[in-house]
Amino acid sequence: MESGHSVVRTRGPFDGKFTFTAHEAGDHSICLSAASSSSANTHIKLYLDIVVGSTRPNIEQDRSHVSSLSSKIRDLNSKLDDIRREQQYQREREAAYRDLSEDTNSRAVWYSVLQIGVLVATCVWQLRHLKASRAFSLASTSLCD
Repeated sequence: MESGHSVVRTRGPFDGKFTFTAHEAGDHSICLSAASSSSANTHIKLYLDIVVGSTRPNIEQDRSHVSSLSSKIRDLNSKLDDIRREQQYQREREAAYRDLSEDTNSRAVWYSVLQIGVLVATCVWQLRHLKASRAFSLASTSLCD
């Protein structure tokens, strides 16, 4: 093609058929070259048969290609469903862990508040007891004198 775009570039066998389909319309150029390790006097026979026009589609090959693609798509969808289920399971586990952590933290706060309350009550009781015992001690010393 004039644009320089290569449709097919390949090294084929020494004999046999080579087929390709151009997916673009327009004029195409065919360039052939022979790579030979022998001398330059070697003769090469080349038979070129070019079929231009629409070809008959290979329905069986298309079906097998579509069925292989559909099986791959089913496999991918199955894997995607597995990933979604795993993500949902992980979300549920994370929510349960978060709830458990919040419950544990609230219990720890209430336990600390209870400890502070017991400490304050003990402090008040000790202060009253020391005042009463000091007053009793002062009263008993004044009676002894």
